[in-house]
Amino acid sequence: MNNEITVNNTVSLGITVDDGMQAVPITNKLGREVGTFYFRPTDIGIIDRYNEVISKVPDIFKPLEDINISPDGTADTDAEMAVLKEAEEKLFELCDYLFGGNLSEAFFGSMHPFSPLADGVFYCENALDGVGNFVSAQFQRSVKGVEKRINGYTKGYASKPGKHRKANQ
Repeated sequence: MNNEITVNNTVSLGITVDDGMQAVPITNKLGREVGTFYFRPTDIGIIDRYNEVISKVPDIFKPLEDINISPDGTADTDAEMAVLKEAEEKLFELCDYLFGGNLSEAFFGSMHPFSPLADGVFYCENALDGVGNFVSAQFQRSVKGVEKRINGYTKGYASKPGKHRKANQ
């Protein structure tokens, strides 16, 4: 591992660590990539942050109940557009907080988050559901890997505290 960084022909020292970050492509139902977000599947705080974000979503949606949102993510009046823009900014802030980065850009860079879909929900609702399902699956996979390693470390111990299995044989 080379810890030298060159910037403007100047060499400086740096540290590179593996923080588990992965690039995750986001695809639509047709298989076309619509964005990429970055995720650490071993970040145990992600579940709490996801639950926090989801608990705040109804407060973001509440002001939208009284406005007419077009399929292109616009509203009828300037006042309604201001309400929509404020809700969009709050949603983006929450989404980016969730992963500490670019979730809003990754999911909503090509489609407005409050675009209504055929099933009567906003696009952002489907996106957040997809994120929740993804996080849950990844977290379970990580937990299973940790459990496997722990079982490997502890398999030599008997069920009685302080007794090693080989000592009992």
